[in-house]
Amino acid sequence: MNALRRQFFLSFAVIGSVMPLMTVFLKEQGGFSFLQIGLAMSLMSVPMLCSPALITLLADRNLDSRRILAVAFTCSATVLSLMYFSNHIAWTLTLFVFHGLAFVAMLPLQDGYFFSFAEKLRVEGTPGPSYPLVRVWGTVGFILPSLLLFIPLSRGASASAILPCAVFFCLLSLANSFSLPKIDRPIVTSGRLPTREALRAIFSPQARWLSIGLFFGFLAASCYYAFIGNYLDEVVGIPKRHIGLIINLGVALEIGFTLAMPWLQQKIHLKGILVAGLGCMAARMVLLTMFPHPVVAVVVQIFHGLEVLALYIGPVMFLDRLAKNEYRNSIQGVFTMVIGGVARVIGGLLAGFVVMRSGLEGGLIYGAVMATISFLILTFLFSRIPPREEIEVSPEGAS
Repeated sequence: MNALRRQFFLSFAVIGSVMPLMTVFLKEQGGFSFLQIGLAMSLMSVPMLCSPALITLLADRNLDSRRILAVAFTCSATVLSLMYFSNHIAWTLTLFVFHGLAFVAMLPLQDGYFFSFAEKLRVEGTPGPSYPLVRVWGTVGFILPSLLLFIPLSRGASASAILPCAVFFCLLSLANSFSLPKIDRPIVTSGRLPTREALRAIFSPQARWLSIGLFFGFLAASCYYAFIGNYLDEVVGIPKRHIGLIINLGVALEIGFTLAMPWLQQKIHLKGILVAGLGCMAARMVLLTMFPHPVVAVVVQIFHGLEVLALYIGPVMFLDRLAKNEYRNSIQGVFTMVIGGVARVIGGLLAGFVVMRSGLEGGLIYGAVMATISFLILTFLFSRIPPREEIEVSPEGAS
């Protein structure tokens, strides 16, 4: 399990290297307009329309998940290295597609690998840690690059420094993938394609409104995460060396929320966590728009933890309740493709267009509207999240 914790730590460190300042890098070093930044974010998400489902299908049927992860991190390291030396917008956009192709499937594959390993331990009668207690290491890993980059950015280094940092953690992730424990291939009990079964599950009566509601949540997230660096830089007036630290303040608080998730589930249940997180997401964007001040930018980071539980941790845990062994990987990939992927591709383009026409403030308002729609759908149309045992015996379940 230590190797799996390290894998989450290192892989999220790759994301933490590029996410806070990527759009600042594209605007300053790449000469991108806001519309082109939105296009870049969409292009990076285009592979999500096929890559996650295909790769997790291979993990369910044929290939060793550990080797797939190794290939993905090798490709990401290569593409990010080439991006560092790119001086042309068209070439950089092309590299974004290949980076997305290599990297977007990594998170659902890691999630599927964890749940497959946890199921193996459960069958063997060996207790293992819950998903939040392993996923929290990803949160810690996300924070580390901003701390490492603070000194060089303070001394005048350009935003392009994020790329060598990301390559470094890609290589460490590649090396660590070879230390992950082997999981035997699942026994197939039906002739149905795992991808098809996973698709049926995420649109079953138990998950339909969750999937639709989170689609709007991912639209909101696409706008926020694409332009929050530019907003803090150009509208709020925060120095670039502090942007990553402010964003990671929210990520640091996320650690506490993730560790407290079992307690939160007992108090407000998984649906309550989802609803609260989406409400926090809308509130954060509204407050940043109304009060573009550095103090507000810091204070609203307290909302980040619940938002992450709602978008990236709670849904993953619920999807595993729907899954059978034959498509335990595929359900994560199919959800990432059909809900997250489509939302990010559309959301990146819409966000870039809105920001180009209405400015960075207009982009946050648009994001707040999408988050509010998501909040309302999950509050009033998504009834509740049943436990695994109830799903397994339900005639309307995923099987």
